[in-house]
Amino acid sequence: MDLVTKLDAHSVAVHMYQRNALTLKDLQSIQCLIDHPVEAAETLLNIIMEQPDAVYLCFLDVLKHTEQQYVYQTLVGSGYTGACSSSTVKLKCIFDSFTGFYEAVDE
Repeated sequence: MDLVTKLDAHSVAVHMYQRNALTLKDLQSIQCLIDHPVEAAETLLNIIMEQPDAVYLCFLDVLKHTEQQYVYQTLVGSGYTGACSSSTVKLKCIFDSFTGFYEAVDE
């Protein structure tokens, strides 16, 4: 399973826009790719990677609330062995750095 083939970028983008995590321009750039879901997912991931960390955390929360637990688990779970795009690897690294930070704070 490749992340970009499973991610419903349109739904996620709408929810992120409603939470002020994406601009109208970002939302429109994803919505115009309605007939190209993989490209829409790649566009969304690229936008997220260029944003502050809070946007990534919003993305994770939106995944949980838009019935995309499998995508969430792909990013945060340790058992994922499928094909990884460079976007997936970068997002997983971001998550891992958050996890390490919060574990260090809790100690």
